[in-house]
Amino acid sequence: MCDGKLSLPKFLCATLLFLSALLVASPGQAEQYRSKLLLNPQQSLSESARLSISEMESRFKELNSDYARASVGSQLARHFVQQGDYQKAIEYYQSALQADALSPLVAADLRRELAEIYLLDKQPQQALSVLQALGPVASLTDAKLALAYARVRYELGDYLKVAAALERFMQLSPGVDERQFQQVVALAYGIQDFDLCGRALKQLIEQDMATARYWSQMVSVLLKQNKVEQALHYLILARQLGLLQDQANSLLLSSLYASQGNPFTAAERLQQAMAQGIVVANGEHYKRLFEYWWQAREEQHALNALEQAAKLTGEAPLYLFWAQTLMQRAQWQKMNSAILQLCEQPIAAEHSGHANLLLGISLYEQGKKEAAFDAFASATLTGGVNAQAGNWLAKLESEGIKAPMPSRPKEPCKPGD
Repeated sequence: MCDGKLSLPKFLCATLLFLSALLVASPGQAEQYRSKLLLNPQQSLSESARLSISEMESRFKELNSDYARASVGSQLARHFVQQGDYQKAIEYYQSALQADALSPLVAADLRRELAEIYLLDKQPQQALSVLQALGPVASLTDAKLALAYARVRYELGDYLKVAAALERFMQLSPGVDERQFQQVVALAYGIQDFDLCGRALKQLIEQDMATARYWSQMVSVLLKQNKVEQALHYLILARQLGLLQDQANSLLLSSLYASQGNPFTAAERLQQAMAQGIVVANGEHYKRLFEYWWQAREEQHALNALEQAAKLTGEAPLYLFWAQTLMQRAQWQKMNSAILQLCEQPIAAEHSGHANLLLGISLYEQGKKEAAFDAFASATLTGGVNAQAGNWLAKLESEGIKAPMPSRPKEPCKPGD
């Protein structure tokens, strides 16, 4: 009745015949009915097979063979896992394990599956009890079991034992299973075992150099350990492979170069990224570019970046530093222009005095002494630079420049209300 190609109805027919045979088979005969399909943990029953589940469950209750109960029970357990019915799955896993007819390796794997279901069902203590029957972590010979132990211990908050289980996993793992190693990375990071996290990432990178996420995580983990030079090395390698070319990593690259005592390369890389549109050319990034050029003692490059930063942010301290640097270079007209740009809008009172002082100096050096007098007089009214402004006023008076002192600061550098 079940001849021909194994379609879904015929699969169900064969499964039920299998159960019927097991009902009458002796323990010795049961072995010949071993079904690869029923023992395949990846096999699931389709939507149209659900109507027969109740019949399979009914037949399961009548099974006398330990082997049959173990085999069919584990298959039913996996089915209910896929259905999200964890309580039923747990019952069938327990039945399969109680049958005591499975090989130690198969039983251990079922225990691992049951522990994972307990975790999904938010019962980590039950999961631990299931795994502890296999002995201490140090005695395990299966990497997947060690990883299951680590996950359970993590849920219980026992981080030292998580680390021990992960170390055992690393010893036992025959190769790099991407999914398993990703779990190791997550668990190790979660318990702040950054050294172990880095070792797992190193193996992931060696196996799959094209995944940007692994490189990014490695850089992050190395920085967590203050291994800046190694982090820079990995970031450079990743970018040579065409990875991590985004704005965040471009900014990080420059920052790492600067922290390693190479501000010139930091500035070069940042300026190039801004020119290419990888990094947005905004005021904050120009401020960073200015800092790198300044640290590299590239004054002209620094001034160019500072000018852009000041114009884009409108921040008074940047304008004042720009004007003061121009003053040190005796670039009076540019200095005057910088201050006038700052004073196009009312400025904070705390910066008004300094702005008027610098304005007065730029005017004086261009021979505009009367205008300079007004600027210095305004500087004395807002505080902060009174002594310096007073010295300039005395100098002007000695040169014959005199005028009534204003009662409040004059334009252009008036403080805001």
